[in-house]
Amino acid sequence: MFVALCLALSYSLSAQDKEDKKKTTYGKLTQADRVVADVFTDMWMRAGAAGDSITPKQINLGGNVYIMKEFPFGTSNFSFAVGLGVSCHNLYSDARPINYTFDSTGNKVYGGATTFTKIPSKSTDGSQDIHYKTNKFTVVYADIPLEFRFRLKNNAFKFYLGGKFGVMMGNHTKYNGDNYNEDYPTPTMKVKEYNIANMNRVRYGITLRTGWKWVQVYAYYSLSDLFKKDMGPEMYPISLGLTISPY
Repeated sequence: MFVALCLALSYSLSAQDKEDKKKTTYGKLTQADRVVADVFTDMWMRAGAAGDSITPKQINLGGNVYIMKEFPFGTSNFSFAVGLGVSCHNLYSDARPINYTFDSTGNKVYGGATTFTKIPSKSTDGSQDIHYKTNKFTVVYADIPLEFRFRLKNNAFKFYLGGKFGVMMGNHTKYNGDNYNEDYPTPTMKVKEYNIANMNRVRYGITLRTGWKWVQVYAYYSLSDLFKKDMGPEMYPISLGLTISPY
């Protein structure tokens, strides 16, 4: 199945290249950047504001992979492209999202807004320091990217401005370190929690790519918050990284 898929993709790209050569004869842009992969780091804006107990790490690696279809504007250097793909954003920090409070008897009461609470520096009895290897919050989206493209006809210099709309496919937290939760009897914890409450299912923002040939600088500015209004901290990512577009 995998071999057949590779052969089919190779044939499709070969046929597209032949068609591109025909278009070049008539002065149109050749098809480019049909497969796009981005590697970036997220800066989480406003995280930690308004009393939220969270300090993001400086590096929060994420990535996008897109398949794009391009539509040249006549014989100009401009075109429009639309695609489909998947993106993954990560937030590494010293806190974890929770969706509960405690009643007068100390029992957890679930519901209400989502907040971030810092991982304790010491165990419940205060006898041990808490250390951890991983504490991250991951969000995965199915995206529809849109781009207005300008580039030279030799596909050297490129400047693409656009945006993308996404629907959340899933989210989870991952913690790997010393036990800070008395609900777990083991000295260490490896815990994943899924479906964090009160998150916006739809996101949208502005994208920019510019560079030379198959390597470009990539930027994304989110216009939507990660959480629903008044149901979580106001925070959104700004992504900066590199694009690799071999086809």
